[in-house]
Amino acid sequence: MTKMQSFRFPEEKLERLKEIAERMHDGNQTQAILEAIDRYHKELNPPRLQGYIQLDRVYNSNEKESCPGCNRLDAKGSWIAVYSNGVVKGMICDDCVEAGRF
Repeated sequence: MTKMQSFRFPEEKLERLKEIAERMHDGNQTQAILEAIDRYHKELNPPRLQGYIQLDRVYNSNEKESCPGCNRLDAKGSWIAVYSNGVVKGMICDDCVEAGRF
């Protein structure tokens, strides 16, 4: 990630930022700027799939859960997907892992 040294808002954007800060952050412009930067960063740098982890033991349940990738109830396999932002998603079937659907 690159470090920003400084930047300037155009005058009309600065006025809009002040309105948003007043309305949503009790006048705290710093908090409004931090939230805006966080939103832009997430939009410009969406999380990337880092890989899959196969689980060797899965809890026993009477309920059949479908694979979130293909929605099949009879899918076999127990994988979870790990993303660059630390989010973990799963239980994914073997077919979806091989196809890279998740």
